[in-house]
Amino acid sequence: MPTDKPVSLAFAEFAARYCERQDSTPAELLTTLKRQKESFRLEGWLLLECHVLDSSRLGSYTVLPYGPDNTYKAPPDHPVSPRGLASDMSVVVALLPASEVP
Repeated sequence: MPTDKPVSLAFAEFAARYCERQDSTPAELLTTLKRQKESFRLEGWLLLECHVLDSSRLGSYTVLPYGPDNTYKAPPDHPVSPRGLASDMSVVVALLPASEVP
């Protein structure tokens, strides 16, 4: 399990990192995040990376919001499963503060 704290990134860096491994563009990600920002009270987003060595999801990223009205009130400091599966255990590798999304 990583001991380093996740880094906070600007949107361009966060999107570039996410989109290099996912089937998404920065514009598509921005549209999704803007909708979430308008609809939910949140502090930002988590970039989770799957670390299960024998999983087909190894290395894949998931973006989830965090804040007072979300499942994660703050960035977790331990592995979590965004889909509730043992094969999906992921760790937070970066944060995107809500203020970084235009």
